[in-house]
Amino acid sequence: MSEITHDQNRMRYSYFENGLEAYLTYERPRDGQVHITHTIVPGPLGGRGLGKRLVKAAMADVIASGEMVSSSCWFASALIEKTPEWSAVQA
Repeated sequence: MSEITHDQNRMRYSYFENGLEAYLTYERPRDGQVHITHTIVPGPLGGRGLGKRLVKAAMADVIASGEMVSSSCWFASALIEKTPEWSAVQA
């Protein structure tokens, strides 16, 4: 399985396979805060946990940098709420 990459300039975590991209996008509304906006997994890549892997990568970086997180993405929000160490850093 391919690795998830993080493009800080585009504010995007990506996973590429067979010409398709699964991705998570975010914004930085203020210093010390990451706001997750979208998690998108194309149909052919679905059902393999890629969305969760994208959120996990983003949250690992948020926690490692000591930042806070918010989300308007229903998928990421649900995972953050269910994971105590992630919900602890909600803005």
